[in-house]
Formats: sequence, C-alpha cells, structure tokens
Amino acid sequence: MVQDRVEPAPQSYTYGWQRATILGAFFNGVFLLALGVSILVQTIERFVHITRIQNPLLILIVGSVGLGLNVLIMSFLHEHDHGHGYNGHGEHGHTDGMQDQEVTEPATNDTTSEDETRLTSMTRRDLGMMGVFIHVLGDAINNIGVIIAAVIVWKAKGEGRYYADPAVGVFISIMILLSAIPLVKNSGTILLQTAPKGISLEDIKHDMEKVVIPGVKSVHELHIWRLDQRKSVASAHIVVDGRTIEAFADKAKIIMECLHAYGVHSATLQPEALISGPVTTSDSVPESQAALIDANHSTCRSRGGEQDCQLICGSLCEGLRCCAPGAATVID
Repeated sequence: MVQDRVEPAPQSYTYGWQRATILGAFFNGVFLLALGVSILVQTIERFVHITRIQNPLLILIVGSVGLGLNVLIMSFLHEHDHGHGYNGHGEHGHTDGMQDQEVTEPATNDTTSEDETRLTSMTRRDLGMMGVFIHVLGDAINNIGVIIAAVIVWKAKGEGRYYADPAVGVFISIMILLSAIPLVKNSGTILLQTAPKGISLEDIKHDMEKVVIPGVKSVHELHIWRLDQRKSVASAHIVVDGRTIEAFADKAKIIMECLHAYGVHSATLQPEALISGPVTTSDSVPESQAALIDANHSTCRSRGGEQDCQLICGSLCEGLRCCAPGAATVID
C-alpha cells in the first residue's frame, strides 16, 4: 500500500510544494521529448545500416514480459489517479462567509459559469500523474513495437523483414513525441504564470469598473495566473472614489465575489484613493501615510495603457516593477 507523505516546505517557499507536481511533469515531458528524438535518430540510422536480428524468439519473450509489467503499472496508476482525483466543483463549495451579502452579479455570469465548468473538467487530470502515465505508456508502446518487429522477423522471409524494426521505431518515436508535446505545453504555461484558459482579463476589468462594484473608478496592474491546475491567484490596483479608503473593505468583498465567479479564489488587492482635493484621513489611515500616497502619485504604465498609480516605489526602482516600461508582463 502506497501512502502519500509530503514533507513541510521551507519558510522561503511561500507557496509550499504546490508547484512541485507541475515542475516534475514539465521535466518528465522534456525527457520524453528527448527520448522520442533519440529513438527517431537511431531508427533513421538503422534504415541506412540494417541490423540483422539473430534470435527473434528471445526478443519476443522479453518484449512480452515488459508489456505485461507495463500493463500492471498502468492499472495501478489508473486506480491511484481515481483515488486522488480532483473533486471537480467541490473546490468551489466554500462560502467565504459572504452568502448573506447582496452582490450585483457580473454581466458575463452565464459565460463565466460555462468557462468555470469547462476549466473544472479540464483540470481533473493531474499533470504529474499524466506525465508518469505517458512515460509508462511510451514504454508499453515500445514493447509492443518490439513484439511486432520480432514476430515479423521470426515469421517472414527475405532481407526486407529486417526493415520492420526501424519502421516500428519511427512509429514509436512519433507516438512519444505526440504524447509529450501537450504535457510540456500544459505544464510550461502554468510555470509561465499564464491566465487560466477561458478567462478574459478585459471582461474581469470591465465587470470591476463598470458593472459590479460601485465606487471603483479604475483597475490597473491586473494580473491573474495559475498557481497549479486548480488554484488561480490574482492581484490588482483598485482606484476607489472619495478621499478616504475607509470603505474599501466592503468593496474588496464585492471584488472577491466577482473574482470568485471567474474561478479565482485568492487575490491581493491594493487600494488607491482618487485624490481630487485635500486628503481626508480616517482613524485607520495615518496622516503620514496619506501624505506618502499623495507624494508618490505618478503615472504607471500597465498592459491596459497608462494609469495613474499612487503606490509605486519611485523612479530608482522603476525597472524592477512587474509593469515597468519594457518589462515582460504578457500573461494571457
């Protein structure tokens, strides 16, 4: 009986081991790509220099034993995958303690719910398990090819029968490449922190600014990325109306409900007060902090164009900001 045991992550790993599976799947796919290319090169050489198989019966026996082991391993992986599969919409069953709050639904509620359903069905397959499964499947296909080539060499006559081995090798290499490329692509896009498929940043920004949340003047530096296959994370600068940010907590709850409708359940929201006159501070906002916000008022260039950002660190660290001019911030 195999029991999953996860060691606690070091404190410097602020997200823990949540991306370890994705990283393993990516390297597994890369190794499979290298294996497929290596087999393809070797089979091309065998077409040029034919190798005569002296004992095809022995090769047939070895290939059959290997195929049997592969079938046992794949059946075990299939049961393990079902036992540890994702719970689909169970991930979205929490209430966040805001069920009684009246919230205006986004205008794209129907489309976003369809997108979330599609995303949930897509993330049922664990990339780590898929990588291991493809690896074992590639080995099984290799053994099947060995069996076919051995039978042809054993039963057929003439010199042409020896071309069966490299011909099967070409087929095996192509199958491995076709299986590994989607694995590398899917895991690589998560490691590159791309937005989940089916989620439009423009739609989310439109809902925040004009549909769902009253008092929000603009949204900039909006980023949405996938931490793993199930979890999406967001961050944004929210410019609110008024000379105080005292009521931002209420707006933040509505923003989180809006993001929840898009399948994003963890977000960091940075409030910015729209300054149209003298800054009025509340008890929760010291005057020195408000003055610092006013002093740092400058222009921030984000993906959506130029926005007035009041909470930047200054010109000395301009090149180190995620949305600085010239920085690579394309995440969709």
